[in-house]
Amino acid sequence: MLIGTFPRLSGAAVRLRRLAAQLNKAAMATNRQSSFPSSAAKGDAPTAAILIIGDEILKGHTLDTNSAFLTRALRKLGVSVQRITVIPDTPEVIAKEVALLSPQYTHLITSGGIGPTHDDVTFESIAMAFQEELYPHPELSRLVGEFFGVVDKDSAAMKLAMVPRSAKLNYGTDPQSGKPLRYPLV
Repeated sequence: MLIGTFPRLSGAAVRLRRLAAQLNKAAMATNRQSSFPSSAAKGDAPTAAILIIGDEILKGHTLDTNSAFLTRALRKLGVSVQRITVIPDTPEVIAKEVALLSPQYTHLITSGGIGPTHDDVTFESIAMAFQEELYPHPELSRLVGEFFGVVDKDSAAMKLAMVPRSAKLNYGTDPQSGKPLRYPLV
């Protein structure tokens, strides 16, 4: 699951409720489908690792506020954050950390790194971690086209539609309206 920076606290609260709905749905799916003994599958509290991606954090140019925010939010949802790691925007490092952390925790949440820029390497790195290829997901391509007004498959924005083959889109439900969310977690 990927989460970006929250620009405003009020917007963050809305997103947190949406995240809660999506995490609960994902946790239930994990419990039903898991082939390895995660702590949640054994009846223990779900666990999480937070992977903060960004050279700007490691250089001290940007303050990481997402870790504290996510940890507090996840605790309120009953998810025990077991690890927080900050890494550079280097595909091999991201892939190594994702491969290391993903089997150990119920949820691995990445923050930073993803965006409609030419130098975004997040999805590419996650695909590398699971030894998969990227492909243009048709639904994400449509959403990116609608949001950015871009259809050129080589554009920076369209990189957001390039995901690992096994990626699943989780739309979740808005807890306030009960309607499906417009944009998914990947």
